[in-house]
Amino acid sequence: MTLPAFTHDDYRDIVRRGLAAGYRFAGFAELRQQAPPSKRCFMRHDCDNDLMAAASMAEIEAEEGVSTTHFLMLQSAMYNLLAPENLRLARRIVACGQKIGLHFDASEGARRPGSDVAEEVERQRALLSSEIGAAVEAVSFHQPDQSILEGRVKVACINTYDARDMAGVYYTSDSNLTFRGGDPRQLFERAEHRDIQVLTHPEWWTASPMPLMDKWALMLKNNVDLMQKSLLEREKTYNDKHVVTIEPPVNSSDA
Repeated sequence: MTLPAFTHDDYRDIVRRGLAAGYRFAGFAELRQQAPPSKRCFMRHDCDNDLMAAASMAEIEAEEGVSTTHFLMLQSAMYNLLAPENLRLARRIVACGQKIGLHFDASEGARRPGSDVAEEVERQRALLSSEIGAAVEAVSFHQPDQSILEGRVKVACINTYDARDMAGVYYTSDSNLTFRGGDPRQLFERAEHRDIQVLTHPEWWTASPMPLMDKWALMLKNNVDLMQKSLLEREKTYNDKHVVTIEPPVNSSDA
């Protein structure tokens, strides 16, 4: 089996292979319920940089009839979730039948002065739920440090890095275009694990194959396009004469 090229077709193939192998795509809230006898895939998307990419994944999932969890950031380096265009995309993800989690940056500089991690998670989780009109039942940490990985940070909701919450769940991630933990298609086929958590970052998955730096260029283009669309709608002094055009990467059909 060849390695995935990290395209939308590859992602669709992963979903279909999971279903064909008898895995049910489940939400993280199930982890605090009595485990059913069926095999489960906890598909998780950490949406670091590009909500357009996340919405594309959600549409594929809706077409395939599965529900996954998209973890959205309130403090992304690339997007402002509360801006109207980004909120529309977040709500579109919900409308596609997908669940929402909080992708939380626990670094000290990203928190309010004097707040601790658990308190800030609850504040952001409530805000996210209010803005998108959907429950936020889990948190994933952005670039977690040792205090999180060692279970010293306790939060009220499901934590995708908490060993107790994730006990018995096998983990694989598409970190930097390499599946650490194994290609999910092979994991589904072997069915050695009843429960599997698959972490993806939607910005890595594009309509056509492209090098890593072209994927970064596409993220920048998508975010600039959204910002300019918002400016054209909201700012009278910004008009078509001011629009900056960023050409898509030459290998991309994602314009």
